[in-house]
Amino acid sequence: MSSKDWIGTREAADLMGVSQRTIQKWVDSGLLKSSKTLGGHRRLDFREVLAYARAREGILGNDNPVVPKLDDNLLRVVLVEDDPVFRQLCQLQMEGFRVPHQLHIAGNGYQGMRMVGAIRPHLLLTDLRMPGIDGFEMIRELRSAKDLADMRIVVITGLDAAEIFNRGGLPEDVTILPKPLPVDTLENIFQQRAVTLGLQLKKA
Repeated sequence: MSSKDWIGTREAADLMGVSQRTIQKWVDSGLLKSSKTLGGHRRLDFREVLAYARAREGILGNDNPVVPKLDDNLLRVVLVEDDPVFRQLCQLQMEGFRVPHQLHIAGNGYQGMRMVGAIRPHLLLTDLRMPGIDGFEMIRELRSAKDLADMRIVVITGLDAAEIFNRGGLPEDVTILPKPLPVDTLENIFQQRAVTLGLQLKKA
């Protein structure tokens, strides 16, 4: 292959919309193969990076996921969860909430980050244990974005406090809810967020 077939970690990060740290993690875990130049710089096969991006999301070539028209009168919510059964459960439970909202669903952390970038949600709900980019890494990436500082993050997880701590912990402003889904608590969070934003609730 020619030199044009190889890219650096910064180029790969820009291409996939993640940080260099994330690319490095994927390389270290064997998800992406790399080689080193004589000068010690890491290089990645451009075609392999493209293939991995397509496998992770299936929409490479768009700057952002295709999303429906956003309504400023609705609470924008993104749910990131790799378990399809739990996703469906969450969706059914949220349909009964008093807070009018738009729910957007992603099946993994990579999709979640791209969806958050496109939608700018008021509320992010996410699992922690997911393949590829997990919830810990996704939250770190999103919290580093200054334009997302107002987004509230709620983790819904089966991990206990000790497991979360041992895996690096979470930012102090992240709310942690246990699985199975605590429906009443989550609805209260929806209502608090809606009131803060000045959104109208459905009549009881």
